[in-house]
Amino acid sequence: MDQHALVNRQFWDEIAPHHAASDFYAVRKFIGGRDTLGEIELAEVGDVAGKQLVHLQCHIGLDTLSWVRRGADVTGVDFSAESLRIARELAAQTGLPARFVESDVVAAPELLDRTYDVVFTSRGVLMWLGDLHAWATACVRFMRPGGVFYLLDIHPLAMAVVEVDGGLSLRSSYFGNVEPAITNDDGSYAVRDVGLTNSETYEWIHPVGDVVSALVRAGITVEFLHEFPADEPHPSIHNRDRTDNPQLPGLFSVRGHL
Repeated sequence: MDQHALVNRQFWDEIAPHHAASDFYAVRKFIGGRDTLGEIELAEVGDVAGKQLVHLQCHIGLDTLSWVRRGADVTGVDFSAESLRIARELAAQTGLPARFVESDVVAAPELLDRTYDVVFTSRGVLMWLGDLHAWATACVRFMRPGGVFYLLDIHPLAMAVVEVDGGLSLRSSYFGNVEPAITNDDGSYAVRDVGLTNSETYEWIHPVGDVVSALVRAGITVEFLHEFPADEPHPSIHNRDRTDNPQLPGLFSVRGHL
């Protein structure tokens, strides 16, 4: 794991308990039966009953366990030990059988040494990865013949713009850079002002074209690329409910197979 990933892991280890206690994640509602999967991913991934699914960058495991509720045999992977500690506690509290493995994405296929029917990753994942080729190659190594790859993520445009005086202003290049942007923030999309010791993170912008190209080069046949207005508030890009208001993409999805 390189230095950028190590710094990011320290952030995620520290922020994870704050996320578990936040209204954003609403863990108590989840324990009570709330499903955290959105309409987009449910429609586009399809029926997972009886299938083996690996959830990459699973954080505290709410989506992971939601797939278990829908009948999948699920393994969650994340590089944050503290996030996985919480995920395992939630699995025990809900009685939902899932495996959780501590690893970064690139090293995970060798560690698990198995393949899956569905490789799933979603919402705020690619921004933490500097090497799209290594990521896409790892995803392919997890796929068995006929298996499905699915990504739903924040649109990179959302990372390139910021809301200023009721409008949007470009804050960085949409096309990103080899070197990551350095962010220092006492909080996250879910919590604010929590007194973090490890508040520095490294983040990358990956244009949609680069993401799709990396997947194709790795051997995935892309079935579709979809773009959506944000289906929930996001700190960088806001789409109003009014139908006459121009909209920008807040999310994008890619599905493919071997």
